[in-house]
Amino acid sequence: MDSSCICLKKNEKRVLEYTDFSDLNIELQEGSNLLLKLANFGENSHIKICGKVGKNAGISVIFADFSKNFAKVKSQIDLVEEGAYCEWQLATLSNKNDQKEFDISFKHLAGKTTSIMNNYGVARDSSKIIFSGVSHIVEGAKGSNAKQNAKIIVFDKDAQGVASPILKIDENEVQASHGAVVGQLNSDHMFYLMSRGLTYDEARLLITLGYLKPVSKEFSEKTQSMIENALKEAM
Repeated sequence: MDSSCICLKKNEKRVLEYTDFSDLNIELQEGSNLLLKLANFGENSHIKICGKVGKNAGISVIFADFSKNFAKVKSQIDLVEEGAYCEWQLATLSNKNDQKEFDISFKHLAGKTTSIMNNYGVARDSSKIIFSGVSHIVEGAKGSNAKQNAKIIVFDKDAQGVASPILKIDENEVQASHGAVVGQLNSDHMFYLMSRGLTYDEARLLITLGYLKPVSKEFSEKTQSMIENALKEAM
């Protein structure tokens, strides 16, 4: 599927899962609710996601990225009316010479809107992961709440992780927070697991699963099987 328009009418509720996609345009009318599950296994992927969320409507995005070579994902979700809500969860694995960029942004255009973002990544070999994006609360969007969280674990000395969460706040009566952690694989964790009889590769796989499993478990059995195969192939 190259592109798709997802439009939910008033109070409509839907669950959608895609493993073949590029551009998505999303519009949620008042009171509607969308659970969107995206799993990317492509090569040299360019993905653009645009969304508009109406009054008391909500979208939850679960994104599992196991693409190869180069991936660039840009998402812009606008919370356009009071009570609009978006939760974003991303897990990605890069290895060999993969280069992956994720620019995930939210714009709070009305009061009492909420955005929550959690990005998790594992970078191996000579690969690179970049997490960026802006949560923008405009003037007048009182009572809004924006949260960003990014974590990247770097397995090898030539791998790179960059996390650059940005908050742009133009209103005083709001809540906003962000956190970013980029760190090397903990040698103590590896030693503990290997002391329990695991091989070096098995210990690395277990740690990787611990980072990525919370997202992958949300998918259908068929997609979970594809994710497990992608993990084994990468490790």
